[in-house]
Amino acid sequence: MAQDWDVLLMAYGTPRTLDEVEPYYTHIRRGRPPSPEQLQDLVSRYERIGGVSPLNDITARQVQVVESTLRERGWTGRMYVGMKHWHPFIAEAVEQMAKEGVQKAVGVVLAPHFSRMSIGQYIDYAQQARERFAPSMQMRFVERWGSHPKFIEAVARKVQEALTGWQPEETMVIFSAHSLPARIHQWGDPYERELMDSAQLVAQRLNLPFWTFAYQSASATGEPWLGPDILERLEEISREYSQRQVLCCSIGFVADHLEVLYDLDIEARQKCEELGLAYRRAPSLNDDPLMAEAVAQSVLEQMQQA
Repeated sequence: MAQDWDVLLMAYGTPRTLDEVEPYYTHIRRGRPPSPEQLQDLVSRYERIGGVSPLNDITARQVQVVESTLRERGWTGRMYVGMKHWHPFIAEAVEQMAKEGVQKAVGVVLAPHFSRMSIGQYIDYAQQARERFAPSMQMRFVERWGSHPKFIEAVARKVQEALTGWQPEETMVIFSAHSLPARIHQWGDPYERELMDSAQLVAQRLNLPFWTFAYQSASATGEPWLGPDILERLEEISREYSQRQVLCCSIGFVADHLEVLYDLDIEARQKCEELGLAYRRAPSLNDDPLMAEAVAQSVLEQMQQA
């Protein structure tokens, strides 16, 4: 019965104040403190978007709408929340679950597309904590929901909303997602394929005449990352296409946070201004009810498996 299962909802996490940026950045770097220059660069980005990211507040609203959607479908379990890079950490949430006697739980990440380096890490953190605090706890995981019809519908509605007043024939839609190191190719990682599948489904739903894909937010690690970068894609569009209107849709992200508010709303917008391209961004899903339905239905499917 679905009612017998509890839920661990996992998200990225973000610092709540500028003073917390350094420990947050250190955690992302697996305990290696950033250099003063690296820290200042990240702090400056937060300052450019207003001082702090709205992600924590958005995540709280997402948790609320997902939980409400599950309740509407008869679920009576407990909801726990764990963050990858900030409090409450995933391990802290699993420890709390163990203290409260959770026997069965489904874990789901507020990210639609699977990669060993993204959702795979969330699952690893949860499994490691389960082995430490509650080895007998049964855990199942939703690994992906990027092709769920409700997710596709939600993204399509945002793109359609952003296209208002623009002619599709004069517009290039760019779907984007967080880049990852190109070594994921060595593992046969499904990340790129899943992203392209989602973009294709949205484009088909809207019958978009012109669309493409790009990556964003790559880190300077000295190794190749997935590309092309969105700024490079904008230069290519300016050179090789007649469309002078660009609409960005961050299909790999489901919330407004630094990688959206800075990389797209500031950097990509500025690049378009330099290139003479009109620029818009489709609104993020945030606490969109359709996205919540995609997550809730995916969780319930895991609960109901024999």
